[in-house]
Amino acid sequence: MKQPSIFIKSITLKRVIAIFFVGIVLLFLLSSLFVTSMKNTKSYYINQWFKNMNYEAFIKSFELENHYFKFEDKSNKSEKSIENIIFSFITNIRLYDPISLIVHGIPGVEKYENNILVVGEGADFTNLPIESKLTIDEINQNPEVEKPANDPIIPTKPPKQTTNGRDIFFIYHTHSWESFLPLIPGAKTPNQASSPKVNVSLLGERLKRNLEANGIGAVSDHTNIGTELAKKNWSWGSSYKMSREIVQEAMSQDKNLNFLIDIHRDDSRKKITTVNIDGKNFAKLFFVVGVENKNYKKNLAFAKEINNEISKINKGLTRGIYSKNYNDGNGIYNQDLSPNSFLVEIGGVDNTLEELNRTVDLLAEILSKYYWQSEK
Repeated sequence: MKQPSIFIKSITLKRVIAIFFVGIVLLFLLSSLFVTSMKNTKSYYINQWFKNMNYEAFIKSFELENHYFKFEDKSNKSEKSIENIIFSFITNIRLYDPISLIVHGIPGVEKYENNILVVGEGADFTNLPIESKLTIDEINQNPEVEKPANDPIIPTKPPKQTTNGRDIFFIYHTHSWESFLPLIPGAKTPNQASSPKVNVSLLGERLKRNLEANGIGAVSDHTNIGTELAKKNWSWGSSYKMSREIVQEAMSQDKNLNFLIDIHRDDSRKKITTVNIDGKNFAKLFFVVGVENKNYKKNLAFAKEINNEISKINKGLTRGIYSKNYNDGNGIYNQDLSPNSFLVEIGGVDNTLEELNRTVDLLAEILSKYYWQSEK
């Protein structure tokens, strides 16, 4: 009776050993396949896999691997249990943070979490920039409008220094059709604030002339993106693909172009996009930085510098800095082409040209100071 028992045990032991070795081989095989596949994996997919891992979980994973990585958080000494971290990783709901339950429990609210990098006065997730999605026909509507005369820019003094004929700034408009209701007779809704003639390119041209008055060469691109999209049978969603071709072509023709400014306007209404300073209305600014590119940190630092200087003039002038990834939009916004790039929303559909011009003049002054200081 003992021999069969011993025989069964020996067979079981062999199976255990065999399964163990097969498991080890499979583990190494899977690991090698994973490492190989990661070589060609885009950052977007990695973001999708790990976006549920919040800051605490990320730090905790380092601590579990090596205790020398343990960071002391003086603001919150309570330890987060491993159970909470696992639950957070799976659901993205932090048991110790009730707000996360609201953010991820209400449809449409999730995209607003952690996107405001610098909060402007009065800015929060309820009044972020609104982007209208139009059809090609709506984009290329051509209402009867008169192009306003250029308000002359008279420099107080000749510039002390110049770029000696070199153009440094390239100003363009991915959504070139974006216009303003006060400039289009009879227009009342945000979707009607569209024109191939009278649009945000007026602001780009004014910014260019201001920079030149400060001795800095600049190019203001007036390409009608709507027309170009129609020629290629592309939709509104391909706007940045279209403007990218324009920017790349300009940079290939002139290697001095190093500052890329994409000017837009918000769909939000006047109460959100306007500030009164000493009895005069100004259009507010909102900077957008794409996170899915190699220049993200440098462009963010650039936007922060400009935003800080504008805040010194008046805190209400800027709504802050907002980041966008592939989930929120394009995610790159051509900002991989230069470490001196940002997208800026100037005002909204209800702002008048006078309000917009006042803000553009201030922005030009800040950009000019930044450029000459960086040159030193």
